[in-house]
Amino acid sequence: MVCLDSDIIIEFLKNDKVILNKINDLQKNKKDISTTSINTFEVFRGFINFKSDSLDRFNAFLSNLKIYNFNLSSSKKAAEIFEDLKSRGKILDLADIMTASIAITNNEPILTNNIAHFKRIPELKLLEL
Repeated sequence: MVCLDSDIIIEFLKNDKVILNKINDLQKNKKDISTTSINTFEVFRGFINFKSDSLDRFNAFLSNLKIYNFNLSSSKKAAEIFEDLKSRGKILDLADIMTASIAITNNEPILTNNIAHFKRIPELKLLEL
């Protein structure tokens, strides 16, 4: 299974060919696709101020994904990640920390374009395009 970061989902909704091809390749290779409740929040947030047919497409896309929630295990892991990053002076946005913690606790790699941010978390598995 592969967990999609918000930036990947947004580019998918924009019909980015590289992203579309990557997701098609994952599906051809029988890789299940997931995301997190944090990522869905980030994408839904972008739809609040305007109406778009992309919202319908996003909802349809979500129906084909496993969505991992931020739970007690990921909350504990997020706190550990936050304190580690803070101690090293490499703090990240809380949404990124929460997303990473969900992926780690579910043993999922993240497909993202934000490699520079997420590589600060050593135990997180990253997939590049």
